[in-house]
Amino acid sequence: MKKIILLALITFNGNCFAQETTPKNEPIMTFYVGGGVAINSKFKIDDKLEASNLNPIQATVSDFTFGLNTLFNKGIFEMEVASNVFKKSNSASTSNGNRSTFRIRGQYNLLNSNKLTFSGGLNLAMTNNDFNIYSNYNQVDLNSLATSTSDYIRLRNSMFYAGPSVSFGVKLKGQQFLKLNVGYEVALLSGKWKSDYANVSNSINENGQNRLMIGAVVFFKKHKNLF
Repeated sequence: MKKIILLALITFNGNCFAQETTPKNEPIMTFYVGGGVAINSKFKIDDKLEASNLNPIQATVSDFTFGLNTLFNKGIFEMEVASNVFKKSNSASTSNGNRSTFRIRGQYNLLNSNKLTFSGGLNLAMTNNDFNIYSNYNQVDLNSLATSTSDYIRLRNSMFYAGPSVSFGVKLKGQQFLKLNVGYEVALLSGKWKSDYANVSNSINENGQNRLMIGAVVFFKKHKNLF
């Protein structure tokens, strides 16, 4: 009987110790860096550019991404910045520019094992476009700037996007290592073209423009207990 009681006490103490030392499912924050491609639909301004034999905005561009991932037991929350530059020329003109995007992503974990993650949810993004067009035959004479010729247009706008996204991740030793993101976003709010260098007449809004994003990111060492 004493042996039974002693064994029961040892078992009880062992269970209590195990409960006290088992870590809780705390969120894990991790920085990541990566790249991918953004495939944009045709901008409304492209029709006006092409009618004047000017280069349209380049639709497919490469993205560079840096972000912060917070992995919960049941979901993922991310904040990231993405940027890209482009340049396109024809016989008469050249267009170039850059885009910068701030994006937040919330997803539900459909799978979160020790080796893999698979999640789906929503992207919200704000993008600033800076677009330049200039003639290939511009002439600048530093000795006579008054006689120099220059055909140059610079436009900008801001666009708010929203749309669904999915992510597939691979873990290494239980930590996030590599993740593939795919998202489809639609511009919901007005993206009216403006300029800091001229008064723009008959401007147009780019709401309704859409894009497909495909990219991969690599995670740095995880950081726990930051909340």
